[in-house]
Amino acid sequence: MLSFFSDFLSRCTLPEIMDHPSTSKADFLRAMAEIRWVNRYLNGTSCMLEAVQKLCQNIASEDSLSLLDLGTASADIPLAIAQWARKSKRTLTIKALDLHPLAIMEGRRYVQNYPEIEVVQGNALDCTESESQYDFVISSMFLHHLENEDAVELLRGMARQAKRAVIVNDLERHPLAWLGIRLLGWVTLKGKIFRYDSALSVKRAFTKQELENLCQQAGLHQALIEARVPFRWVITWQRPQVAHV
Repeated sequence: MLSFFSDFLSRCTLPEIMDHPSTSKADFLRAMAEIRWVNRYLNGTSCMLEAVQKLCQNIASEDSLSLLDLGTASADIPLAIAQWARKSKRTLTIKALDLHPLAIMEGRRYVQNYPEIEVVQGNALDCTESESQYDFVISSMFLHHLENEDAVELLRGMARQAKRAVIVNDLERHPLAWLGIRLLGWVTLKGKIFRYDSALSVKRAFTKQELENLCQQAGLHQALIEARVPFRWVITWQRPQVAHV
């Protein structure tokens, strides 16, 4: 029992199956669909949408806005944000970026009726060099894929690119989160990648203190880190000159 809990004292560094080049197309696309399921039913999409909506409250509805999503997978969260923007009669353009070619293919298929979303292939760590290109720079369920040094670099680059704010959604490393996702994977008959990777993702995830340290190292001072059910963190950082508008 003690050894079980000790497994969660520090981050696991084992790679996820989805990140392996030998993963078949069928298995990968099934995993993409199951990630969309998780985002929809386990609060991933709603917590990101809530954060964007809150940040837009003090922005005039006629202002044109732009958003960059790093590690977008099949672009389901950009799609949800675009749908909200249409309903709210806001002009919002979105660039959704991922490294995996199958994710790009699936993402383009998924958002094909939304020309305001551009799905592009690229490395998130290589595309954050320019200054203040987008109003919002977001990332969902991507940070835990990175080693600590790369996570800091990603956060630093996101802040560099964001004219207004950075939003990051990721998991909390917790034994109950691990047990819950393991059980859910079996009960809902999810695929082998989901059952393995989802539990491993929890072990690769962060505590609040670790996220605070990453934000400090990246220069995201006064970043707000909030807990969301079930076992999620949402980081929101606003650029100082717009934080008090």
